[in-house]
Amino acid sequence: MRPLLLLPLLALAAGCALEPLAPEAERADLLSAVDPRISTDGIGFGIGSGYPGPDVPFAMIHPGPDTTAGSGDLEAYHCSGYYYEDSTIRGFSLTRMHGTGLADYGTLAFMPVDGFDATRTTESGYRAGFDHADEIAVPGYYSVVLASGIRVEITSSRRSALFRFTFPQGSQPAVLVDPRHKLSGEVVNPRAEVDSASGVMKASVHMNGDMGKRFGGFNAFAHARFEPAPAELGTWDASGLHAGSGVASGDPAGAYARFAPGTTEVLMRVGMSFVDDAGAAGNLQAELATSDFGSARQAARDAWSATMSNIDVWGAPARDVTVLATAMYHAHLMPTLMSDGDGRMIDPDDQIVTAAGDRYSDFSLWDTYRTLHPWLLLEESAYNAPFAASLIDMAEKCGAVPRWPLAHGDSGSMLGSPGEIVLAESSLKGVAFDQTKAYALSRVSAFGPVTGACGGRGGITDYLAKGYVPSDNNGGSVSDTQEYAIADHALSLWAQRLGKSADAAELEKHAGFWANLYDPQVGFFRPKKSDGTWDAFQGPLAFGGPYVEGDAWQYLWLVPHDPDALAQTLGGREAALQRLREFFSRSVDENPVLNHRVYYWHGNEPDLHAAWLFSAWQSPDETIRWVDWIVDTMYGTGPDGLAGNDDGGTLSAWLLFAVAGIYPISGTDLYLVGAPRYPRFVIHRPSGDLTIEAGPDPLTNRHRVALTLDGAPVTSTYLHHGDLVGAHTLSFEMAP
Repeated sequence: MRPLLLLPLLALAAGCALEPLAPEAERADLLSAVDPRISTDGIGFGIGSGYPGPDVPFAMIHPGPDTTAGSGDLEAYHCSGYYYEDSTIRGFSLTRMHGTGLADYGTLAFMPVDGFDATRTTESGYRAGFDHADEIAVPGYYSVVLASGIRVEITSSRRSALFRFTFPQGSQPAVLVDPRHKLSGEVVNPRAEVDSASGVMKASVHMNGDMGKRFGGFNAFAHARFEPAPAELGTWDASGLHAGSGVASGDPAGAYARFAPGTTEVLMRVGMSFVDDAGAAGNLQAELATSDFGSARQAARDAWSATMSNIDVWGAPARDVTVLATAMYHAHLMPTLMSDGDGRMIDPDDQIVTAAGDRYSDFSLWDTYRTLHPWLLLEESAYNAPFAASLIDMAEKCGAVPRWPLAHGDSGSMLGSPGEIVLAESSLKGVAFDQTKAYALSRVSAFGPVTGACGGRGGITDYLAKGYVPSDNNGGSVSDTQEYAIADHALSLWAQRLGKSADAAELEKHAGFWANLYDPQVGFFRPKKSDGTWDAFQGPLAFGGPYVEGDAWQYLWLVPHDPDALAQTLGGREAALQRLREFFSRSVDENPVLNHRVYYWHGNEPDLHAAWLFSAWQSPDETIRWVDWIVDTMYGTGPDGLAGNDDGGTLSAWLLFAVAGIYPISGTDLYLVGAPRYPRFVIHRPSGDLTIEAGPDPLTNRHRVALTLDGAPVTSTYLHHGDLVGAHTLSFEMAP
């Protein structure tokens, strides 16, 4: 039975009264509790890939330090440019992503130096040591004192940044830009230009990073102005230094600005664009042309204050407040704004177009469809509609919904049809966009073939004909089959909503294809060949192969859209519960090597929902127990405070749901119910506040006695999104 056919949500009896709520004095100051350095450390598979630089929500520009250990750097430790264990700053670049497992961006690095000459034109000549004791990282502001004694402060707006460099007395102040700087891949056509008359420094590059190289990479442009005016501007190239107005290109190429002796403070205003220099200049003029540093920093803080005020919490312990606040912050960093202030952007055909509103990219969809997008939908974020429009625009240009859009193309990373899940769920939860166009583009990958540059499903012909993806023709065959089934269920619900009954029926049939790969003889999903015979089973802990970034234990639970059918497949509800208990018990006992877990792996995505299956199988107290275990052991307040890559805010959004006590079934309008961690948690939304109450001391009282919505008892395992839209109070009665 599908979850949609379960017991009605609300019973008719009156609900149980809770004890009084915690007093107002216990409301947490979430903005002050954010620590951007959480997720900047870790070892092996436990790297968070975060960064401490300043931001405003879902911005284009992400300025900040890129670091190095000096030699022998691992690229996987520097996907955002910054790794906490490092002791040297390579430069302050303008672009990066949060929490990814592959590196890209890191374009256009600026660096202040004491004295500029030819030795400063290479990274080894301008990079500088630093100490974390001299760092400050808070929302909208970053500061560090370099070993040279130069203090660097940065704040930012949506498309521009403001740097303040404070030089020691007696220094020879200078600032350079190196367009060759990168985090991965190769740079093409690095270019720098200065104009002595206007005091402008420009830089641009074509970036072919590890992810963007699939579609040919992207351009990035920076347009910088200084206060006071430089005493000398110049460039460098293979023939040496060139003072005065000019252009440098090739390898090497860069530009510098020298300031008069005795200058101790330099402001650098820099706008950026993915379109051209005119766009970068226009973005700077519109956003930070005249702001002093203090007012710009306050504006960035105000932007975060508005975002953080979307939630309030009462009665949370200090450790939880820091973890929760930082998760809320991290959940609003990606996707990345791509369109300039005038609406211009680059489309998948490398053409300049004008968008009808803000457009975004850098959607880590295989990860974010599970938690981040559902959180933003529950939050009723104003960004949901432009996010959907961005996916639709790209799909319209290149034939199908992209799988992992980066900049103006589809990196093709990961698997499944996660963009279609996001669009379907957005539709089911009331986001306004062109439903007819979006659905038509979303069904392309589901029925194949895809002939354009975006999206597509490997093995789609076999999947449709045989009911599974064969292992002898496709890698990741088990993962593909399960992910396609999740997407097909979401598309079926969407088709049903649009009155497309034939599509809905066919897609719902496909949504059950996952069962074709379950082998009761081994008790796991396993690969099957084209002829219908089982492929070799390497054991439940064998990593990779047919299980993308996981093993058979972790993929045993990847049927979030139909837990009742999964339970029956595993031998019935009690048998399924026993398997799930075994899974988590083994998880507590395991000793992961380099943070690679073979049982529950919170640092990766396929089993993120597993603890919530206890609730689906009528054992909510076990969900509460294991969700608590995850929150208490796999989140922390140090730089290594995440269990792995945050993947664009995925682990952060998981935590937001965990503390609220509900969890989304991706691609549907349903939530599974556990229990909140605090006496009171409120989500402030345009349609009305969702207030979640649990009485005093819910961290001690973890047995759920009763649940009511607006005073009426909830008898279902699930809540519907529609029942939570508007002003509502969800009350949990808890006991020891």
